[in-house]
Amino acid sequence: MKQIALLSATHAPGLGPDAEAALGTIIEAAGGKPGPYRWLSPGHALEAEVEGNPSLTKAREMLGEMLGEMMGGIPADINFIPADGRRKALMIADMDSTIISSESLDDLARLAGKGDEVATITARSMRGELDFSQSLKARVGMLAGSPTSLIDTIIAEAECNPGATELVTTLRRHGVRTVLASGGFTFLTEVIGGRLGFDAHFANTLVVRDGVITGEVTDPVLDQHSKRTILDREIEALGITPDDVATIGDGANDRGMTERAGMGVAYQGKDALKAVTPYWLDHTDLRGMLWLQGYDDSMITRS
Repeated sequence: MKQIALLSATHAPGLGPDAEAALGTIIEAAGGKPGPYRWLSPGHALEAEVEGNPSLTKAREMLGEMLGEMMGGIPADINFIPADGRRKALMIADMDSTIISSESLDDLARLAGKGDEVATITARSMRGELDFSQSLKARVGMLAGSPTSLIDTIIAEAECNPGATELVTTLRRHGVRTVLASGGFTFLTEVIGGRLGFDAHFANTLVVRDGVITGEVTDPVLDQHSKRTILDREIEALGITPDDVATIGDGANDRGMTERAGMGVAYQGKDALKAVTPYWLDHTDLRGMLWLQGYDDSMITRS
């Protein structure tokens, strides 16, 4: 099976003039033979065809060893992608700590004076140490009695991660269906989904009554199993297969859809998510999802 090796980094100052030599060395050390090189984004994304069956684990080890020698200390990502079927017809994205930079429930808790308690549970849940549904209900329960004005503050403060606009806009321009699926809340997925142009959004509903957060969410809770169900429902509606799907997320709650998709990407992912996918973006912004699929700068748009 023919593969593509992608070296990417968006930390300043980006990949230097020795990037091609570095990528070639990494591929050879991993047991492959590098073919022609192509810059998808000068200074940020370089790819090469690969002959053989190189070890991704070895490639990542070699990349780490080379950071001080050939890479100028710039943190970078290395991924191997099958050359066939690289472009996907559907993308499903997590929201919190993926499309946006924060965890919306943690932010609500912070404003309600429960930040440390809730953040501790969130971290354990994202690592896969707690049942997501139960942990969500426990965290939301701590917000009971808080004013709904906090929701307005969260909406106003929400910031998208770098590359989010380019990711969604470019995929839609090329006919890809984009879906936002979050274990967070509909009050924010509606806003973020609309801002970026997602075709659809799914999340949990936070119960409010008479201007107060009741401490409840409506059942059923949208968890990792729900995200996988959303994926299956979407591919059936589109008449495609799981191989035609790309997903991106960061935590254990994204495992279901990540395992199911042809290209399930861990974005600054927790170990629980990285364990189920070879596609990691630790040092590359959300444009990396486009580069993994072979989009170059001439195809990427912000509007």
